Amino acid sequence: MSVLNRLQAIFNKTPDTAPPKSTGQPNIDLACAALLVEVARADFAHDPRETEATLKAIRRVLKIKETDISELLSEADAEVEEGTSVFPHTSLINEHCSREQKYDILVAMWQVAFADGNLDKYEEHLIRRVAGLIHLDHSEFIQAKIAARDGDNPDLA
Repeated sequence: MSVLNRLQAIFNKTPDTAPPKSTGQPNIDLACAALLVEVARADFAHDPRETEATLKAIRRVLKIKETDISELLSEADAEVEEGTSVFPHTSLINEHCSREQKYDILVAMWQVAFADGNLDKYEEHLIRRVAGLIHLDHSEFIQAKIAARDGDNPDLA
C-alpha cells in the first residue's frame, strides 16, 4: 500500500461525529508536519527545544486549529516512523503548494534544525535534499537558512 493510500485511509476513517478538518488539505498538512519531524529526528537526539520549534512551525506555516495540532503531530510521528523516504511528502507539496509556501516550509525546517543551538550535518543534508525535491534553487535554500538563523522574518516569532 502506498504512502498516499495510507494517508487517504487515515483521513477516511474519521467518525461521522468528528468535525471536519479546518485546513481542507490534511494530506499536505501531514506531509509538511512529517518533514518537520524528520528534521527534528535527523540528529538522532531528542531535544525539547526542537519539539517546541516543530510545534511553533506547524502553528505558523499550517495555520491549523490548536486542537488539531497534537493529532497532526502524532500522525506525522507515525508517518516518519513507517516511512523510508521524504519523496511522497515532497510530491504532495509540489502538487499543491506555491513557491512561497515551499519557501516557508524550508524556513520552518531550518528553524527546527537551529532550535537546539547545534546545526547537525544530517539536518542540513535533509533540508538540502528537500529543497531540491521541492524545486527551490540554492539561493532560496541559503536565504531560508539565513532567515531562520537570524530571525529576519517577522512571522517567525
